[in-house]
Amino acid sequence: MEEKLNLILPEEGLAELHEHAKKLKDLSLEFENALILLFTRIHVIPKEFYEDKLQEAYEIAKEFDPEDTPFIALALKLNIPIWTNDRDLIVYGLKTNEYLALDTQAVEDLIKGKNLEEVKEGLKGRYNI
Repeated sequence: MEEKLNLILPEEGLAELHEHAKKLKDLSLEFENALILLFTRIHVIPKEFYEDKLQEAYEIAKEFDPEDTPFIALALKLNIPIWTNDRDLIVYGLKTNEYLALDTQAVEDLIKGKNLEEVKEGLKGRYNI
């Protein structure tokens, strides 16, 4: 895990993360160990912190997936990007500039020292925007 990353998760995302983890943990012991490390690095943020952004986030998310509402709300509240490989979430953010969603390659590029504008251009290229 990269020490430069501060991983946060909206309260509602904890159940989703747990659900995906249960599905994937049987893939390998290495994955299970990485998952344990991941859970120790994530800070879960209570809904009360970002609930003032939930309606705004819902208005955005309903265009592609209302279940993304809490992730967008937290990103809006903190003015931070969302780390995801969800194509719809990434593309909508790039097209509208209402929030920023980064795929894993983009996060790795930032860690390697690329500036945000370069990373966004790379995303636009990967997603044909």
